Amino acid sequence: MLNAIKFRIYPNAQQKELISKHFGCSRVVYNYFLDYRQKQYAKGVKETYFTMQKVLTQIKRQEKYHYLNECNSQSLQMALRQLVSAYDNFFSKRARYPKFKSKKNAKQSFAIPQNIEIKTETQTIALPKFKEGIKAKLHRDLPKDSVIKQASISCIADQYFCSISYETKEPIPKPTIIKKAVGLDMGLRTLIVTSDKIEYPHIRFYQKLEKKLKQAQRRLSKKVKGSNNRNKQAKKVARLHLACSNTREDYLHKISNEITNQYDLIGVETLNVKGLMRTYHSKSLANASWGKFLTMLEYKAQRKGKPY
Repeated sequence: MLNAIKFRIYPNAQQKELISKHFGCSRVVYNYFLDYRQKQYAKGVKETYFTMQKVLTQIKRQEKYHYLNECNSQSLQMALRQLVSAYDNFFSKRARYPKFKSKKNAKQSFAIPQNIEIKTETQTIALPKFKEGIKAKLHRDLPKDSVIKQASISCIADQYFCSISYETKEPIPKPTIIKKAVGLDMGLRTLIVTSDKIEYPHIRFYQKLEKKLKQAQRRLSKKVKGSNNRNKQAKKVARLHLACSNTREDYLHKISNEITNQYDLIGVETLNVKGLMRTYHSKSLANASWGKFLTMLEYKAQRKGKPY
């Protein structure tokens, strides 16, 4: 069974510089091959991961892209795989057409597919190019039989994180005997109303922080583009959004846990989330994070062997 866990990490100055290089090189590879694939498609040539991987090996030998060799080669290959996945999702109508990545994006990340070690005795995570280990807040242990499949390093609002995907040998639980069923009605005034008439209200995250955000964004708009003061203010705005996002996610985890623990069969009304996002309710819907809640509800129900 596949699982994931996210740790806060605290790289030193030298490690931050190397992480930044990995962000940049992964972004360069992704953007290079997005442009390359578009040009090849215009010529009628179909590119696959393996054909593009050969091209990646060639461009790393060029003087112009020689700096790519300073980063973990597997992370560059992962950037290529992410592009292929982005195209697959587009053709399957699960996502929009892939876009070029910008170094100005609030969140930067890169992935590592193997050679990942969590060292509980030193509270560090060892990765390729980071053999000495990056300090981490290891708030939870992985199961003893788990196998680490992949790691992703990300940075948002000057905070660094390591997300680890791992697989356990534990089988998927057998379906439980249905003793208690529930239907969930999603709403804009109230987040969820159960068929038992239990209400889970919205926490108006953005409304509570709206004043602070407006002030911070107003100050940001007055700063000179490219200046240090503007960069500092942009980080303040990002931190406000991050705090809001973390609080919302924690609330959704608590609700989804409570519902999946209490009921054996869960039914949810069919929602056209994408359609509703185009209406005047879009801000309330984005604040509610229906899609994220339903994803949490689904995987938690599956792990507990409960029909959803």
